[in-house]
Amino acid sequence: MNGYPRDMFEEMDEIFDRLFSRMNQDLMNGRPQVSGFRIIIDGGDLHTPVQDNREIPSRTATSPVAEVHRIDDEVKVITELPGAAKDSIRLDVQGSVLSIDADGVTTPYHTTADLPMVDVGSMQSTFRNGVLEITFRALAEEPASV
Repeated sequence: MNGYPRDMFEEMDEIFDRLFSRMNQDLMNGRPQVSGFRIIIDGGDLHTPVQDNREIPSRTATSPVAEVHRIDDEVKVITELPGAAKDSIRLDVQGSVLSIDADGVTTPYHTTADLPMVDVGSMQSTFRNGVLEITFRALAEEPASV
């Protein structure tokens, strides 16, 4: 790709061709379909990962987006788990990574979120209308050494 608009559109056409091919394969195999979009507004001081979706991985679990927000002295992680049962949700923190797993009506869910410095023992969660919200008490960030 040399940066000209024509090349960008050709690349987009190739991406859409792969997406539609994958959707047709999934439909033929009777797999459930998940569609949607996400909007990321990065107005805070937390890192927002950029994902390159050129490769469409085969998946056995749906990977919802987990949003991480720092609000005053709290860190909130929010994700959607439509059709999941509250008692099927499993949360695990290893180091600075929160893993979220749940069983949905038609598909299992798995996602992770990178956490800033938090008090893991303060973790509280609520699950209403398919939306999981996990709250931690934020810890002071270590000052960068010069």
